[in-house]
Amino acid sequence: MMLIAQITDFHVGRVIETTAGSIDLYQRLLEVVEHINRLETRPDLVVVTGDISNHGNLEDYARTKIALDSLQMPYLIVPGNHDHRQRVRDVFDEHRYLHNGSEFLHYCIEDQPVRLVALDTLNPGHHTGKLCDERLDWLTQTLAAQPERPTLVFMHHPPAAVQYPYMDAMNCENGDRMAEIISANPQVQAVCCGHVHRDAIVNWANTLLFVSGSSAFSYALHMGEVPDIDPLFEPGICRLFFWSTETGLVSHLTMVGNYPEGITEGVPTPPGGDTEA
Repeated sequence: MMLIAQITDFHVGRVIETTAGSIDLYQRLLEVVEHINRLETRPDLVVVTGDISNHGNLEDYARTKIALDSLQMPYLIVPGNHDHRQRVRDVFDEHRYLHNGSEFLHYCIEDQPVRLVALDTLNPGHHTGKLCDERLDWLTQTLAAQPERPTLVFMHHPPAAVQYPYMDAMNCENGDRMAEIISANPQVQAVCCGHVHRDAIVNWANTLLFVSGSSAFSYALHMGEVPDIDPLFEPGICRLFFWSTETGLVSHLTMVGNYPEGITEGVPTPPGGDTEA
């Protein structure tokens, strides 16, 4: 059995303005690290699915690494559209899987109960993602090498629409070709993404596509066309993937923070005192 935590879209280096006030996104990263370390059932591994730094600069990667290194379990890095490949390699140098002899930061982790395949969808200079021929060929060959082993695929950009038009316009080029590859590999239990800053689950390519919300901030949900979207102060998201031979894949969301009164409309609700129900 195995428990994996996915966190995503930190955008360290940015301070955002919301209706609840200013939020320093580095502080939000510190909160999610603390949250994971305090989980009652501790994950075996954490996967970070991109947009680690907002501007891709060395200073923000360095302080992000300090925060992530305080996790009490190993973690893996997958790049997003705000990231810079070489600076990620330089700062996270001891993560030897990033030094694969390829331009792209894709890799496969074989020594876990579930096979973990990471795809690099970074398309420098663009918010959209891209899966070029080289990356798709690598995915095809990697999946074909272990057709019987349960596998999870991690990437930043969703390869399919999630009925969120503003962000769907920035998803991954050649997602239809990836769908053909995934459909031909039933060992893929799920494809796990970020980027959208909202949670969504899609029945896609004969498997499940999980799009996890940001661990730092959300965007307002608009299922119709809008010219822009606003950041929201909502709890950070950590998605958990549990896999065992008995249950197969199970996923839960855990909200970053402590909410003894529960969550209403994304923020903690204070106690109601003696007011009658």
